[in-house]
Amino acid sequence: NMWQKIRSIFQFVGKHYLSEFDWFYMGGDDLVVYPQNLKNYLGAYNSSKPYYIGRRMRNGKGWGFNTGGAGYALSRPALQCLLDHLEDEICMPWKKTHVEDQITGHCLAVTCNITYEDTRDDQKRERFHFYSPEWEYHYKGRWPFYNMLHSDWGVLFGKNSSSPESVNYHYITIPGMARYLFHYVHGCNRGSVNSTIAPDV
Repeated sequence: NMWQKIRSIFQFVGKHYLSEFDWFYMGGDDLVVYPQNLKNYLGAYNSSKPYYIGRRMRNGKGWGFNTGGAGYALSRPALQCLLDHLEDEICMPWKKTHVEDQITGHCLAVTCNITYEDTRDDQKRERFHFYSPEWEYHYKGRWPFYNMLHSDWGVLFGKNSSSPESVNYHYITIPGMARYLFHYVHGCNRGSVNSTIAPDV
């Protein structure tokens, strides 16, 4: 019942914190986030305008959305518009489902005309990650459903699966791995990580 949980979170944050922050980031407890990289990336956008930032996907119905697995950021105007329309019938306030990210994206698109952004770097490497770096590195394009979600722009794997400016990784449940990934991404930016370890991350 993730949609009802997310609706409640949005409403709580809107009631108590909307005026205090420029950006609001939604993510799960198995997500490793690099705060400085996230801050740097969001800094390229004007937070006074409505933005919906994350790992873009498109489902079988043609709905565009940012996957909740990789987390996504809403600027204050975007969150305000979403709150204004959460109870609209088109946003399915009654629905109980685990695909809350798809409904969020659909609601923002049809009621606020806010859609996802291309958050890849200049070499088309992803900054927001739906899986762990190991999974994305070794992915060879053999999962039709995953390919369908990215059918409009494709999926890179191997050394091109992750940007040095990566914001996060998903499905990280081992504390030691979280610490290693912090060093991996920041070391990559400094050029100090031995590239031979990358395939086994």
